[in-house]
This record gives sequence, C-alpha cells and structure tokens, in this order.
Amino acid sequence: MNIRFDFVMHWIFAIVWALLAISGFAMAGAKYGWIVNFDYVTADYVHRLAAAIFVVITLISIFYEIYRAMKNDTKYLAWFIIGKSGYQLFTFVTSLILIVTGILIWVHEGIGMAGMGFALFIHEYVSYIALASVIWHIYKKCHVLLPLKKAEGKKTNKQGGKADAAKDLG
Repeated sequence: MNIRFDFVMHWIFAIVWALLAISGFAMAGAKYGWIVNFDYVTADYVHRLAAAIFVVITLISIFYEIYRAMKNDTKYLAWFIIGKSGYQLFTFVTSLILIVTGILIWVHEGIGMAGMGFALFIHEYVSYIALASVIWHIYKKCHVLLPLKKAEGKKTNKQGGKADAAKDLG
C-alpha cells in the first residue's frame, strides 16, 4: 500500500487542529467551558501537548517544502497543509500567527500585561477565523461525497440523463 506523505500530514494536522480547537475554545471562557465539562486544567494540558505537536508538524512541513524547493520538485501536493497560494497559504500564515501568539501566551515573560492581552486577543480571534475557514474547507471539498455524486451521475446517465428523467416526472 502506497500512502502519500502529504495525505498523512494533512490528517495528522486535521486531528491535532481539532484537539487544539476543542481544548482552546473550552478555555476561552465559561461560554464554551461545557465542551470539556468545565475541566480547564485538563483542557490546558491537552492544548499544550497538541500545540507542541502542531509546532513539530508545521516545522516538518516547512522543512519538506524547503527540501522540495532545493530539488526543484514542482509536483502539486493536493493534501499538503502549506503551499504557495490559496487555502494552503492561508493555513500556513494562520498557523504561524497562532504559533507565535501561542508561544507569547505560554512563556509570557517580559511582554507585560498589555503584550499578553494583545497576544491573547490575536490568538483568540485568529482561531475564530481559522475555525470558520476549516468549516468552509470541509464544505467546499466534501471528498466523502464524491463517490455518491459519481454513482448518482451514472444512474441518471443510464436512464437517459436528467432532462429525460424530468420529462418522465412531468
């Protein structure tokens, strides 16, 4: 079985991002605390562990892109999490913003209360934008539904097409 690297990285990234979203939004306040039954300590540990994994897979992706650039590999990796344009570029930029602000929040030495408040603000609202983009991404791609669409298309073509089917109903 030949599993592509970009496919594996995509789904590791998706699982880690889901853990980060669930634990992070749960810690955003009482509004979302019910997600983890108001167990903020566990949510904090899960978030920090998932954040460390997130940083590692982002670094692996960056190094892989550098390696590909050095080898002049121009093959398009459809499942890869970072890229030069489109949603992959958006994912890369938001990932970097979340990583930098997350480090500032985690370490928070020397940035003061204003810096901490700014980092929290940016981290939270970029997370909302990222969540909306993930929902859009899932809706737009819908890879799971493709076999159903193909099967449905073959079914209508065997019967003479959609126009003939509509005439039969009318």
